Amino acid sequence: MDRFSKFNPKVTFLFFVLIIVLTLILFHPFYLIVSLAGSFFYKIKLEGKRAFLYFIKFIIPLIFFVAVFNMLFTHYGATVLFTAFDMNFTFEGLFYGFCQGMMFSSVIMWFSCYSVVVTSERFLAVAGRISPNCAIVFSMVLSFIPRLKKNAEEIKDARMLVNNGKGRLKMELDNFSALITMTLEESIEVSDSMKARGFGRGRVPYSKYRFLFKDGVCLFIIILIFAEICVMKVSGSIGFIFEPDINMEGFCVFPFITFFIISFLSVIIDLTEDIRWFYLKQKI
Repeated sequence: MDRFSKFNPKVTFLFFVLIIVLTLILFHPFYLIVSLAGSFFYKIKLEGKRAFLYFIKFIIPLIFFVAVFNMLFTHYGATVLFTAFDMNFTFEGLFYGFCQGMMFSSVIMWFSCYSVVVTSERFLAVAGRISPNCAIVFSMVLSFIPRLKKNAEEIKDARMLVNNGKGRLKMELDNFSALITMTLEESIEVSDSMKARGFGRGRVPYSKYRFLFKDGVCLFIIILIFAEICVMKVSGSIGFIFEPDINMEGFCVFPFITFFIISFLSVIIDLTEDIRWFYLKQKI
């Protein structure tokens, strides 16, 4: 059970925005490892075995591909691994690419978790009061791609016998034509439905999500950690040099611990709730 996804949508939305921002600005191997590990464990909690297979089949090859690609096309650094075609391939280039791969992978994993936790309904609860029109358009765009994929699979299954004997190009064109027609029909139905329900004639924002005390505490902790890490980053306490030699500009323990806390926030919340529940059961 994922207890963090039960928090107010404002808390979960801000968490994903800030953790992705921190992953991008803290280009430090230790922080990137923690961010990738935090997103990996959270995705496993959300999707189970499928998340593990996704990590093995896509994320790990992506990291190594970016690392090798960067080494092949950048030649800075002092530690030469090998020389080919009068070009030096360095360990610094390989290591920098490895960090780039971890950064890209972490962001992808966090966005994947975001798509599961912050649904279109929860996003509307966040942005509905600020800009309801933009919020509903954005939520409809997010739901368009999975709905389009689902419709394409349904059309392919329904026209399997009809397309029997046709060439592959002709079959794909027929399926695409049916998909466009189906999409337009659904758009007209959605438009008529929204018009019949009074969309655009004046409305009062409504949200079924209540902002509780625990939401305020969690939101305060997230903002506080984000501000603290940004201050430490600006002050130079978090830094890493990749060329000409790999060198760490000191290592401050406190921001690393706080970043670990925010990266594994969902795991920490579940552990605290489990401990609290165990303690309450012992008192019965």
